[in-house]
Amino acid sequence: MYRIAVVTPDAEQDWHSRELLKAASNLADCAAVDPISFEVQAGELPSIRVNGGPADAYDAYIIRALNRLGEIDYQYDVFELLERRGKLLVNSLAGLSLAESKAQTTFCLREAGLPVPRAFATQDADKAAAAVRAFGMAVIKPLYGSHGIGVEKLDHEANVELLSTFLDEYGAVYIQEYIPNQGRDIRAFVVGDEIPAAVYRVAREGEWKTNVFQGSTCLPCELSPALRELCLEAARIVGLDYTGVDLIEGPDGPMILELNGTPSWQGLFSATNRNVAVDVVNRVLQMLDAGRCARQPA
Repeated sequence: MYRIAVVTPDAEQDWHSRELLKAASNLADCAAVDPISFEVQAGELPSIRVNGGPADAYDAYIIRALNRLGEIDYQYDVFELLERRGKLLVNSLAGLSLAESKAQTTFCLREAGLPVPRAFATQDADKAAAAVRAFGMAVIKPLYGSHGIGVEKLDHEANVELLSTFLDEYGAVYIQEYIPNQGRDIRAFVVGDEIPAAVYRVAREGEWKTNVFQGSTCLPCELSPALRELCLEAARIVGLDYTGVDLIEGPDGPMILELNGTPSWQGLFSATNRNVAVDVVNRVLQMLDAGRCARQPA
C-alpha cells in the first residue's frame, strides 16, 4: 500500500486538509506532515526526516500549505531535495511557483495564446497609475496573495498616493484590466485531464469581489466543451495536476483570471456535493501506479 503525506501546518483546523486526509486514509496509508518538522542531515549518509521519521517513507506528498511560523525558503528547499530524490510532489514546485505569481501566470497564458485580461506589473507608483488610466478601469492585486485580500478596483482617475501606499505594503502591484461582467465568475476544479466540478461564484449584493472568502455564493455550473478545454489547457501550461481555474465571462467572451496551486473547494462542495479531495487522491495514486512525474510548466 502506498504511503501518502498531506503537507499542512494545521491538519485539525483546515477543512481541506482534513478532507484530503480522510480521502487518502480510505485508499492508502496516510499521515499529516507539518513542514516545520523537516530536518536535513548531511552526515556520512545524507537524509531528510519529517515527523521524527525518514521522509523517504512516503511515496507522495500532497502539498496543501507550508508553515509560515518557520522558514518558508527552507521548507521549499527541502521539497526540492525530495523532488531530486524522486518523490512525487503534487503539485510540483515549479507549477506551484508559477501559479503563485499572478504576473508569471498571465504572461505564460498570454504567450500560449489563451484569453486573459490585459495586465501590468510594476514596483513604480507613477507607472502603475498610468497603467490604470490606460485600462480605464482596473483591478489592483498583490502579486502573491489569495482570498481577495488587498484587491481593489480603481477607475481612470487613479490615485498615485493610494498606489504608493499599496507598494509600501506589498512591494509590487499587479494591475489587471477590469472585465465588465454579471457579478459572477466561474471556478472550475481541474484534476489531471478531468474537471469533476465547476461553480459560479456570485458576489454578494453591493459587492464585486467573487471570492468565497469575501462572502460570495456558489451555484453549480455546467461548462461548455470549449470552456472545459480552455481550463484543461491552462492547467497543462502552468504545470498543475490539480488546480482551481478562475474565469470570467466578459463582453468579448470568457477570460482566465488566475489559477490556484493550492485551491480551496469548500464552497464548490456545498454547491455540487462533489468532494474533489477523492479525485485529487485518486490522481496521485494513478500517477504512482504509472510511475509518472508531476506536471511541470510547459
